[in-house]
Amino acid sequence: MKHLKNYFAKNPVIAALRNNEEFRKALWSDAILLFVLSGDISKLAEMMNKAREYDKLIFLHIDLIKGIAADKAGIKFLAENNLCDGIVSTKSNLIKEAQRWDLMAVQRLFLLDSASLTSGENMIKNNEPDAIEILPGIAAPYFIDHVSNINDCPVIAGGLIREKEEINKLIEKGVMAISSSDHHLWNYKLEDKS
Repeated sequence: MKHLKNYFAKNPVIAALRNNEEFRKALWSDAILLFVLSGDISKLAEMMNKAREYDKLIFLHIDLIKGIAADKAGIKFLAENNLCDGIVSTKSNLIKEAQRWDLMAVQRLFLLDSASLTSGENMIKNNEPDAIEILPGIAAPYFIDHVSNINDCPVIAGGLIREKEEINKLIEKGVMAISSSDHHLWNYKLEDKS
């Protein structure tokens, strides 16, 4: 299994992108990892070429990319055509499939109640994702504190994070990285305490 932690030693912020303008801004940012949250299959090769040019990693939210089925054949197609470095998905069955094709995989979990907490724990145990993204991000410390087998699975906090101070607090509580669509946070560095 590949280790995502190494990518966030200096900048713990993942750029979450919804359009081409955000993609262009992210290329010039300090963010190493880009979560592509929308788009279609016709743009993926061009995006990967640009990402390589700027030394970025691209993870596709497979459930939201048009023209790619969120199934085993879709994962195989992405891997064989080198159209991403990894995937993000709410669908547990796609996590192991992505890893089978040597793609990194982030399990996305909406932490809404105690049932979703149990579901997240089972996802980690059964799927062994490279990381789990907890939404909203402010719930990530709660997840870390209440899931017993979290030690080997890095946690990404996504959503409702707007300030550098919030990033600092989340990192202190054990979060590996933060995903954000706020381009003002993409250049944040851990040594920044202001």
